[in-house]
Amino acid sequence: MALFTSLMHENFRKNFFAFLFLSSIFPLLLLIFIIYQQVIPVIMPDQINSLKGVFTYGVLVMLSPFFLSFALGSKWISSIETISEDIESKSVQLIGEKGEFNVENEFENIQQNFNVLHDEFQNKINELNEVSIKLIDSNSKFKKLALTDELTSLYNRRSFDLRLIEETSRANRYKQELSLIMIDIDDFKRHNDTFGHQTGDKLLEELADMIRESIRESDSAFRYGGDEFAVLLPVCDIKNAEHVAKKLVEKVSIHQFENVEGQRLDKVTISCGVACYKGKLEAFVAEADKYLFAAKASGKGLIVTQK
Repeated sequence: MALFTSLMHENFRKNFFAFLFLSSIFPLLLLIFIIYQQVIPVIMPDQINSLKGVFTYGVLVMLSPFFLSFALGSKWISSIETISEDIESKSVQLIGEKGEFNVENEFENIQQNFNVLHDEFQNKINELNEVSIKLIDSNSKFKKLALTDELTSLYNRRSFDLRLIEETSRANRYKQELSLIMIDIDDFKRHNDTFGHQTGDKLLEELADMIRESIRESDSAFRYGGDEFAVLLPVCDIKNAEHVAKKLVEKVSIHQFENVEGQRLDKVTISCGVACYKGKLEAFVAEADKYLFAAKASGKGLIVTQK
């Protein structure tokens, strides 16, 4: 680099201006030589004076490119010198005290910077993953809260309406049986008023567990509202649905319910209405409700099934 700078600052400048001077002066000297050798001897003395002005202007015209080239060349060379100085100063960062390139040191610096950036990026990725996991977990919890009953952990009424559409559509598509059991606790208000709402909630939770244990994995149990429950049974005809209802009624009738203090309650029974889907969604639920009301009107612990 020092050699390059020296060449640019000294030899190149000298050679450039020497070439510029010779290329401009040589034609002028040649012209003067031709005039003195060829022109002056053949012209009259009185014509020499008139040719002086032409000769002077000719010399100035011939020298004007030299002066112009000199000015432009000086500016151009100064620019090149400035660039070379910048290159030389910046190259010091890459050149050691002994004049050798510190390639190894530069590579280590680059590698260290890369490692720092990589670690920072990895930390951000880890933070993003943690936030994503928390967000997914929160969404799952919100979804579960939106579709399940907080007290019994069964599906809620909103979920029932959605699942009913899905199951009736599937039954229509594949020509399959679909049954519905509507369940209501007999005299629930009396138990609630006598022993308090905490005992009433406990009774609802225990009944929800018994319903869950009495149905298939493919069936769906819902807290329809208050003390009323519903069970959707896909691919299940009316007879099998009635059998599930009877089994549940018997299970509840022999179960010993207790209040929150551990005192035994009077016998608890449930009533059930069983209906089979026949192509109309609204009529399906209305039929099951109708048979449930008929069962409650007929007594306690009864089942009324669609004929």
